[in-house]
Amino acid sequence: MSILFDKMTPTAREIAEEKLRNEGILAPDAPLEYAFEVRPAELEALEKARLKFDHQIADCGSKDHQKIAELAIAKARCVSDYIAEMAG
Repeated sequence: MSILFDKMTPTAREIAEEKLRNEGILAPDAPLEYAFEVRPAELEALEKARLKFDHQIADCGSKDHQKIAELAIAKARCVSDYIAEMAG
């Protein structure tokens, strides 16, 4: 997760948090980090999302706020979807 938050800018964070709150993935007033909190049994979901998105995040320019936000949103959705899939 650290690559995402290493690249995260205040503008990107604001964009991502608003979108994820609107989608119900992130609770109102919760920080972006909460979208990536998983229980031990759900670590596989976080790892799959990391493998899918971290190379794209690493390649993203540090001032590309919109792209960083889009990748954060996609990664959070991925974690959420994998957790739902694991739950059956």
